[in-house]
Amino acid sequence: MARLSKEDCESFRQVKPWRQSREERESGHVAQTTEARARYCRWASQAALFYKGQKPVRFVGSNWKL
Repeated sequence: MARLSKEDCESFRQVKPWRQSREERESGHVAQTTEARARYCRWASQAALFYKGQKPVRFVGSNWKL
């Protein structure tokens, strides 16, 4: 497992904790409400900030499928 940098650790500390309601936690189906979608969009926006850099794509070889 990779060790987090100081900046990544600080980013994790700045994210506000999200708490599930009892209905969300116990039900098998979560209603698709506007609030739930907005909450997911905010979470996804915060999670996207953690990725830094570009992941190289290494296609190596002479196979025609590459």
